[in-house]
Amino acid sequence: MSVDRPVPIDIATLTLGDRLGQGGQGTVHQVRNKRINKGIADGDWEVVYKEYSAAVLQALDTAALESAVALLSRLSDSDGRWLCDKTAWPAVVVHRQGRACGFLMRAVPDRFRFTLRSLTAVSPAQRRLATVEFLLNDDAYVTGIGLTVGDRDRLLLLADLATTLHRLHAFDVTVGDVSPKNLLFTLTPRPEFFLIDSDAMRLRGASVLPQAETPDWQVPPGEERGTAAGDVYKLGLLAVRLFARDQTTTDPAALARTGARLGDLARASLDPDPARRPSPASWAEELTAVAATTTNQPKKHQQKQKTTRQRTGPAGVGRGSGRPGGAGAGRTAGPGISPGATAAGLKRALGTLAAVAALVAVVAGGHQLHSRAEVVRDAHGPTLSSPPFPDPFGTSPDPADDTAGDLDDPYDDSGDGTSTDPADPAPDTPSATPTDPIGTADVGDCFDDHGGSEQADLSPADCAAGTFRVARIKTGTTDLDSCDGVTDSDESVSSAAYDRVLCLSYQSSGGSAFHAHQGDCVFGVPGAEEWSRQSCRTGTFKVLAAYRGTTSHAKCEGLPHYNYWRSMKVAGNSALDVMLCLSMNYPDDAGYAVRNECLVKSGNTFTNVGDCGKSNVYVTGRTSAYRDASFCGSDGYTTWPSTDYPAFAYTVCWRWR
Repeated sequence: MSVDRPVPIDIATLTLGDRLGQGGQGTVHQVRNKRINKGIADGDWEVVYKEYSAAVLQALDTAALESAVALLSRLSDSDGRWLCDKTAWPAVVVHRQGRACGFLMRAVPDRFRFTLRSLTAVSPAQRRLATVEFLLNDDAYVTGIGLTVGDRDRLLLLADLATTLHRLHAFDVTVGDVSPKNLLFTLTPRPEFFLIDSDAMRLRGASVLPQAETPDWQVPPGEERGTAAGDVYKLGLLAVRLFARDQTTTDPAALARTGARLGDLARASLDPDPARRPSPASWAEELTAVAATTTNQPKKHQQKQKTTRQRTGPAGVGRGSGRPGGAGAGRTAGPGISPGATAAGLKRALGTLAAVAALVAVVAGGHQLHSRAEVVRDAHGPTLSSPPFPDPFGTSPDPADDTAGDLDDPYDDSGDGTSTDPADPAPDTPSATPTDPIGTADVGDCFDDHGGSEQADLSPADCAAGTFRVARIKTGTTDLDSCDGVTDSDESVSSAAYDRVLCLSYQSSGGSAFHAHQGDCVFGVPGAEEWSRQSCRTGTFKVLAAYRGTTSHAKCEGLPHYNYWRSMKVAGNSALDVMLCLSMNYPDDAGYAVRNECLVKSGNTFTNVGDCGKSNVYVTGRTSAYRDASFCGSDGYTTWPSTDYPAFAYTVCWRWR
């Protein structure tokens, strides 16, 4: 490893290029006239300059920064090269008028970037840093933005991080702020991480700046920050959340399904007692072993398991799977019982498992975890926060969307919902009677359901709010899973006597927004009970997440650009409640721009291309008032009002770069 000697250089000797970013600690600039790793075959790495802000300089430990830079010259060539391959380690201290003002570090290698794809065509594809926060979302989102990540990839990424922590600890370096914003990943040529904000790490217990932690990624209260045990605690958090596809959970269940020993390691790593936590080496060994036998095919979607419920005649029938001939299949009529009375209806309301009542519904061929809303006024409220997670562009329509019949039923006619299978066992099927709703139902019919949580009791009704409409009929089966993929299907009811399944869609007083998917757009005027799905245009709201089985908006916190929520509560059936986490559709990227953000101004349109070097303006201020020119002073401004939701108006000030 060959680096410039760790002798401070003066700011005047640097030829600075574009400003690459600006944060709470300072500003990062391109450097045109300096390189590190000279003389190596793949050397001449680009460097960047991080200049601390005046406020940060007051807390800067210059001796700790100089010691960090000196580490590179004390390590062997191979260790020094490895450190700069895995981290943006401080390489040279920069002085201004004889005092430290920042440092040079290796620029992020391009392999730790990816092209962020917009599926709504609202914004162009953008080249972004591949922070691990993108992976703490459901698979539909991850795939939708242009990433293909399987469980084997996740295991190998974690193994790489565990190995990195083990080696850093051997250098007496602790990371401290192990969090999604500081971890960049790549999958090619192999899964690995690159750690940034390396000046926040501790070397031999010393910190360049006071130790800080990312919200939801803190060590337990009272524990010292920036320790080896703390790094293991956060490694455990990351492992749990990568496999749960969740940003805040501490439940290792999803990880344990990949490997029981991994679940044990996670629980031990999250132990409040630092002394009881395992080593990073233990993690690396187990992760590598499990990865060797794990498939790398990403999951297409996530879904809750449904429960079944069976309608019985007077003789009573036990619960079962509803599959003909299998264990628990519905019974035929007994002596003295009419076919209509003994049609054993098997019904299932999606998402009734209380332990997972708050899972996000993901677009998956029309299979959604919907609710059954009564006429209940919904609550909502603006939240003008700036969550730290990646900006979702929504999801594209799932190519498996069941608009042309189920793939597992080649005779299904999506037009009328009936089967034309010539092999239907008609002679063995009893004739439907006018009193049997399952046997006589047609697509488009509506029913009330007076049954409880374990029993369906359908009666014909006018198609009004609070009823269930027959969306599809499956014949020749009692498999409740056959309704999976049927658009807007909320419940499935089967009859063993008539060998058919009704796929039912709840008719909500909340309007078509009740069945909105992630990536859809919805709108309703303030105070209106009915909201509708609409085209994604300015002034509507985009659905960031659709939660079923809850009306709590707490899960919306942390979603990117989340600023509104809408719930639809279902009287008597909370498993079908709906919570929509929403984001206002602004005219352009100025709508969510923050101070110092770089934008491209073209006419009256502002676009974030993710690269300050390619931008021509930057934001100097923002206010929620419409057309507040005085707020911007001599700077230019762009402004927009919302007629229906004035709280979403803005005036954004800008200045040419």
